[in-house]
Amino acid sequence: MSESSFGLQLLEPSPLTIPEVTMRPHPPSQTASSEGSHKITQYLVGTQQISSYVFTGFLGIHWFTTGLLPLVSNSEAVDNSLLLCRVLYQNKFIEPCIVLGSVGAHVLSGVALRVIRRAKYHKNHGQLIWLKDLNTLQGAGYLLIPTVAIHFGIVRLLPFFRDGGSESIGIGFLGHGFVRLRYISWLTYPALAAIGTFHVVQGWARWRGYPKRWKRQTACTIAAVSGVWLASVVRISKIGRAVGHLGRHYDELYNAIINFSWA
Repeated sequence: MSESSFGLQLLEPSPLTIPEVTMRPHPPSQTASSEGSHKITQYLVGTQQISSYVFTGFLGIHWFTTGLLPLVSNSEAVDNSLLLCRVLYQNKFIEPCIVLGSVGAHVLSGVALRVIRRAKYHKNHGQLIWLKDLNTLQGAGYLLIPTVAIHFGIVRLLPFFRDGGSESIGIGFLGHGFVRLRYISWLTYPALAAIGTFHVVQGWARWRGYPKRWKRQTACTIAAVSGVWLASVVRISKIGRAVGHLGRHYDELYNAIINFSWA
């Protein structure tokens, strides 16, 4: 029986040829856009890191004068130290650059990084996520924004617009505030001490790449620094209301806050 009786045909064997698959290159515009986004991210990360280093210098001085000194010295010595330090960080050139500039750069670069990363995630996955991946360090930073703004507005902006400067502002002014603005003071200053210390120390540990075995040392540092600051807040709150001409002046300043809040 032959192959033809079944409708079959004997063919010569030949190699199987598979067409070559050519990878389509990415458009030059897409590649350039990706590289540009990566460079912007690098610049923003560098800005956030450098600004945190700069502001830590100011925080170290501020912690010494408002955290440690009130525990070991009297109000007059603390006020003298504050006046001396103001020559450094309330200078018309230093304050906008080192204090306000570093804080502004740190906050704005952090927000910009979050917007860029969320936009990239939305482009790749089709979902817009803002708070689900917010870690403790980032959350502490966002909580600090309103507390720092309140503190800066009370001790710096208000005296500046009312008196032209903050020469009369000292520990007594804060103690007076615990009487006149009790709830705001007790919400603001302990939050600044605890959350601010955590954000700064934990942020340094992250920037420096400390291993997990340093976790205990980092926690002890946070507890020690914030503990000193919180104890100082408690002691300042016991100073009470100022008397005489200075007390009346403090009343005028705090009355401006109360009237503004009820306006």
